[in-house]
Amino acid sequence: MSEKREVALFDFDGTISFKDSFIEFIKYTDGSFKLLLCIFLNAPFIVLYLLKIYPNQNLKERFFTFFYKGVSVSELEEKGKSFSLNELPKFVYPEAIQLITQHKAKGRQVYLLTASSNIWLGTWCRQNEIGFIGTEFEHINQKYTGKIAGKNCYGEEKINRIRFILDDEQIAEVFGYGNGKADSFFLSKMKHSFNMPLNKENQKEFMIDKGV
Repeated sequence: MSEKREVALFDFDGTISFKDSFIEFIKYTDGSFKLLLCIFLNAPFIVLYLLKIYPNQNLKERFFTFFYKGVSVSELEEKGKSFSLNELPKFVYPEAIQLITQHKAKGRQVYLLTASSNIWLGTWCRQNEIGFIGTEFEHINQKYTGKIAGKNCYGEEKINRIRFILDDEQIAEVFGYGNGKADSFFLSKMKHSFNMPLNKENQKEFMIDKGV
């Protein structure tokens, strides 16, 4: 019989980072003024989303379409790599990195489970030897269409994405880290769950009292 394994799953935005990586990537590629213009033009849809009338996926597609529809895969991936190397580390909690390092030191498989994309998080994941489970964007003839391929990896959809882990009898323990209501769905499936930003203020809760 093969040895049992352990896994740690981390949300990114608001959990590992203190900024929204999609918004920061937009600002990095197109600037704050164009972002404000996009927000202004989509204000009615943003209000409907906040009222829980308009789907999260549709709003994300509207933003992605505004900035990146028709952009080549290679061009955006190169921008994502640059963002991942030069900007992303600036808004990552050091305590989160410390926790991830501890999990890896104990031989656990670590995955990012996020509504964001590997376009701008992929290089960071590879640098830190973290698996990626997240939202993918559709492209045809090597150009982005603006649409999400499949479903946005958000809320209840995160449970579907980790079914291969939850149903694996060779996985003995699963640790889950998120923040807020949207992550409560997948965290409810974890034996060890922590719903909080992985910052210094919460470090005693997720790293010392309960430990890893």
